[in-house]
Amino acid sequence: MLFAICEGERILGFRDIPEGDSILDFHRQTETLIPCDPSATEDTHYLNSVALKVIPRPSMPLSVSGKTIAAVPAGSVLAIGEQTFVVNDGEAEIDGYSGTVKITCWPYLDAEVVV
Repeated sequence: MLFAICEGERILGFRDIPEGDSILDFHRQTETLIPCDPSATEDTHYLNSVALKVIPRPSMPLSVSGKTIAAVPAGSVLAIGEQTFVVNDGEAEIDGYSGTVKITCWPYLDAEVVV
């Protein structure tokens, strides 16, 4: 059975424990082990701390109109070239730049949009 090794909501790795073996034989006191699907990866899944389940990271509900990126989750970090900006109000208006904007906000999947 596959278990995710978690720290907070992030998955650090995985531990495969054979059926019938005790999880206690494999558990280290510093690890939080959560059963998970074999398709889970550190990049695409996270630990939902409320449900205590490993689930897919959601996509950001972004929309782009001209130079405006809307539905940006609060706390997102936008990277424009070498500069980064935090967005807390759900919208980013990009002036004086054309190209790819990289957006990160845990637990959402990282996203890129072109303005």
